[in-house]
Amino acid sequence: MDPSGINGHSTSSAGASASAAGAPRDLTEAQYAMLELLHYGGLLRARWILIATLTIGIGLGYGVYIKYMTVKWYRAQAIVTPVQPEEGLSMGTGTAGDMVDGLGGGIATLLGGGASDTIMLAERYTAIMNSYAFTTDLVNKYHLEHTIIGVQSKNAPTVTKWSIHMKIADRFSTEYDFKSGNLILYFLDPSPAEAQRVLGFYLDSLRDKLRNEEVQAGASAAASLEEEVRKTSDALLQTQLYELMARQIQREKLAQVQSDFAFKVIEPPVVPDNYYSPQARQKATLAASITFALICTWILGSDFIRRAKAQLEGLNQVTDEPASTLDDPSPRPDDSETLHPRFVRNLRPKV
Repeated sequence: MDPSGINGHSTSSAGASASAAGAPRDLTEAQYAMLELLHYGGLLRARWILIATLTIGIGLGYGVYIKYMTVKWYRAQAIVTPVQPEEGLSMGTGTAGDMVDGLGGGIATLLGGGASDTIMLAERYTAIMNSYAFTTDLVNKYHLEHTIIGVQSKNAPTVTKWSIHMKIADRFSTEYDFKSGNLILYFLDPSPAEAQRVLGFYLDSLRDKLRNEEVQAGASAAASLEEEVRKTSDALLQTQLYELMARQIQREKLAQVQSDFAFKVIEPPVVPDNYYSPQARQKATLAASITFALICTWILGSDFIRRAKAQLEGLNQVTDEPASTLDDPSPRPDDSETLHPRFVRNLRPKV
């Protein structure tokens, strides 16, 4: 009787391919796949104590190391609302009524279609604060070299302005809230007080830079208008130029004295009580997950290599046997029960 027909399959090629692949006899491919799955599950279950011990031990150990032996970083944060410089300045003739109208128009712009302008301002302010020139001036003005770099040994590499810029830029970040139109600034430092202090320097330096640009622009425009007044002889044109000159001078003076120029501080720099990083719980969970995956891969990979070597040795022994032994029709012991005997016995057809 054909062995391939025992379980209802009459195709001899399928049985031959299954035998060539080393699959146990009397099992379909789906049953053999389930048998392999049960075999690997049994391997992991037999070594569950090793897996659990290493996973929990390494996860807890790494979490304790992160929590008690690493540098804690605190993050200061501040919230500001970008405002167009013209919204806080009078663009009228200089009277009190025109100043009120100018402020009212600015508020209307904020409440109306000024969202895109606020986004552009936030992007511009972020680009300025991340620029090399701004961070270099910030470090030089407030003497932040030791704060950013710390104490250097004699064998430490030479510290350049660019390396200082990269270090301070890595600690600084911004985030724009599209719902409220606010720009949130962050700065990291091992000292909460230092993080709060440096973030305050960022705000002061940004306002000073924007204020100086506005003052210089107003002064330059006033000087250009004054030159045009000297060149023209038309009395009406001179009057109009004088009015424009007065506006530019007013713009320059208001920029110098306005306390919330260019942006309004919603929340000054503040540092939460808890440190920001490293997060010990997340790091420990990640370490435990990686450990679990590596141990399971090692166990299953070792078994796969061992079985592959055994099959290769079996094939070499079969090629070395004489032809009479290969043609012997006597049944050979079935090794499928060594993998999962109860599962195989349940799958065998009842005669």
